[in-house]
Amino acid sequence: MKRTVPRDPKSTARLALLRAGRRAKPTQLAHLRSVLSYLELGHWLGSEHSEARPELVDDKFALFEIARRRIVGLAPLYLEFGVFEGRSMRWWSHNLSQPGATLVGFDSFEGLPEDWRPGLASGHFQTGKPPQIDDSRVSFQVGWFDETLPRFIVPDHDQIVLNVDSDLYSSAATVLRWAEPYVRPGTLIYFDEFSDRDHEMRAFNELRARSSHQFKPVAIAQGGVRWLFEAS
Repeated sequence: MKRTVPRDPKSTARLALLRAGRRAKPTQLAHLRSVLSYLELGHWLGSEHSEARPELVDDKFALFEIARRRIVGLAPLYLEFGVFEGRSMRWWSHNLSQPGATLVGFDSFEGLPEDWRPGLASGHFQTGKPPQIDDSRVSFQVGWFDETLPRFIVPDHDQIVLNVDSDLYSSAATVLRWAEPYVRPGTLIYFDEFSDRDHEMRAFNELRARSSHQFKPVAIAQGGVRWLFEAS
């Protein structure tokens, strides 16, 4: 069969991409998706939040401090989804000074329920048990989110802080659908891997599309990996 060479430049470019894709490694494709994620985030900021000037900080703990300063209630409720070894929970336990605060960590401690990125397969981040934190305000809900959230009784509170460190779209979507009825003006939502367009960012975009609330970007850490939003 005679091979036909397309004359359309777009078709030629598409065939070139197909050939390149045959040789591409999963890590290379992941890097390309990351580039697209940052471009989309920049476009979103420019088109929908052109007046916003999110504070830029070095790491998530500096971002946590910005969130802490925005807590005005006497009985804040801090909910962390994806505890791992407890570094974030320990920070909040140490720095959230209100005696009426409640801190709850959700995690199976069995690692990722499914594959995420190259090198981060199902079971990664497994610790086997919750971290030991000496604070009576801290407790843990052990199990998969879709099992523990339906039976979780939300404590009395006057402001909520959500730490979405679930990595995967399926997990983040489960968390945000459950949390949606509790979102109020002043609710703070932190995303630990927001720059992944296929996972936490995707779940957040779905929340924005169906919610009556607006979500203002307050701060960004590590060049756009981690984000803090406040609902209005």
